[in-house]
Amino acid sequence: MKYLLILLISALFISCSKEETPQTQQKVTQDDNENPADTNLTPEEKFSAAILIDFLDDSDDEDLGSFLETEIYKMGANYNGASVVEVTPSTWLVSLEKDGSVKNYLLQKYVDLKSNEYYFSFKETTLNLTDVISRVKPKTPAGE
Repeated sequence: MKYLLILLISALFISCSKEETPQTQQKVTQDDNENPADTNLTPEEKFSAAILIDFLDDSDDEDLGSFLETEIYKMGANYNGASVVEVTPSTWLVSLEKDGSVKNYLLQKYVDLKSNEYYFSFKETTLNLTDVISRVKPKTPAGE
């Protein structure tokens, strides 16, 4: 009787471990499918995608992405890192860091009144992250 109980418990453990293996393999396969798209991106595209997705909550602003790739990425070549914080839907605080020193810039998006095309203004500012955080009101869900 003891042997039968030991066999049942062993079979249970073996079957549990076999069920977990396909899930692990499936997860690895999904990750591998995502990597080829990342390797096809230029460094500029990777930079703008990281900012839009990770810093700006999956923003789909193509104009901003293009500006990040063509202007901010070039400018950032002299710096160690960059950060972008949304101040308003058309204004961002861009911080560039090098060796502990940070330079802040305001990036503003405008619409041309004659052509209805977008353009950007990018100027150094004395505002810093603390100033921006204290001015931004938290978003509250509708109905509260």
